[in-house]
Amino acid sequence: MTAAVSYQIRAHPNIKNPDYKPRGAAEKLIYNHDPAVIIAGPAETGKTLAACWKAHLICSKYAGAQGAILRKSQKSVYGSVLQTFDRVIRGAPIQRYGGEKPEKYIYPSGSVVWVGGMDNADKILSSERDFIYVNQAEELRLDDWEKLTTRTTGRGAVIPYPQLFGDVNPGGSRHWIRELARAGSLTLLVSVHQDNPTLYTEAGELTAQGRRTMARLESLTGVRRKRLLEGIWATAEGAVYDNFDPSVHVVERQPEEFSIWYLAMDEGYTNPAVILLVGSDSDGRVHVLSEYYERGKLQEAVVARAAELHREYGVTTAAVDAAAAGLIADLKNNGVPAVAAKGRVLDGIQNIQNRLQVQGDGRPRLTVDPACVNLINEFESYAWKPEKDEPIKELDHALDALRYLDTLLDVPHGASLVAWA
Repeated sequence: MTAAVSYQIRAHPNIKNPDYKPRGAAEKLIYNHDPAVIIAGPAETGKTLAACWKAHLICSKYAGAQGAILRKSQKSVYGSVLQTFDRVIRGAPIQRYGGEKPEKYIYPSGSVVWVGGMDNADKILSSERDFIYVNQAEELRLDDWEKLTTRTTGRGAVIPYPQLFGDVNPGGSRHWIRELARAGSLTLLVSVHQDNPTLYTEAGELTAQGRRTMARLESLTGVRRKRLLEGIWATAEGAVYDNFDPSVHVVERQPEEFSIWYLAMDEGYTNPAVILLVGSDSDGRVHVLSEYYERGKLQEAVVARAAELHREYGVTTAAVDAAAAGLIADLKNNGVPAVAAKGRVLDGIQNIQNRLQVQGDGRPRLTVDPACVNLINEFESYAWKPEKDEPIKELDHALDALRYLDTLLDVPHGASLVAWA
């Protein structure tokens, strides 16, 4: 099969990169014609590259094809999947419409690839598409995916197999993607690191790049290790925050949406020092916009970063562990409005659990930006001790910081978090 794919890629006049030879699940994705298919696997297995090639091959083969590439948010498309797509089409006579952040790609044959996100999907959803490729589909909600299926039904299709396809890193063990696959509503292909020719030779030997990449992945811990190295769909056994769902709680929001800003901080040197920038909107919803999560940093560097955030965002309060008296004093000396916070661990956990609950308006009271990878990892890794009503004291540094802030505010669930200020 690999030879056949290689021949097709070499033979087509619009294909300028003849060296791509897909393997394993990547090859299966390119040939798959099922109505809905997702390629899943750990990081760096070549999933996105294969999906971009599939989109390019469809548009090159079928004149007038109408396709789309999207993610959960349009903003995230440009710094990720489109960089891979641009490498795939490099040298081909394809027009980028819209400058550095293209709205669409136009092929000489009249085929078009639209670009967007589910937060700005009007043009993509306005008519039928021959194919839609969703990058990092684990970020979508089930209803997002179902909306996209209504645009690839085959009405007026140019290609003989209209298709919704995507790539994913494994999510939680109860993710909707796995549930649809179990129900037979989509085909789930499993990729492995050996599928990536930059990491492994055809003989199965690690390349120089492979050794570097695998060493980095081997250093991961907790749920991130299970998902990004081992390819396991996993939520930590006995997870404290078992109601944390990345498809619900990990979202992008803009700074201008928030009227009041806080810092949530946890002291550390051997363990990471943490600064979370937290915004509160007019409805009292809080959002963690960014994280500082650094080991081996002197306290003066941590304080300097907190002071920068205070100046930039006009931070109202910095919540700090009451035991970190020296850090609190240094923050105050540098103009940061630090306040000691403590409270019972179990009370703080219950408060955070409550904020994660989806309310009657369909939204939780606490969300996290996708860039806060350490906080997200802790949400999915923080676990209870077996048979005890006590959490394991690890992978909790960002969560402790968030708990300090929540405990300090100490308002009823659903009330404004800024009422105390």
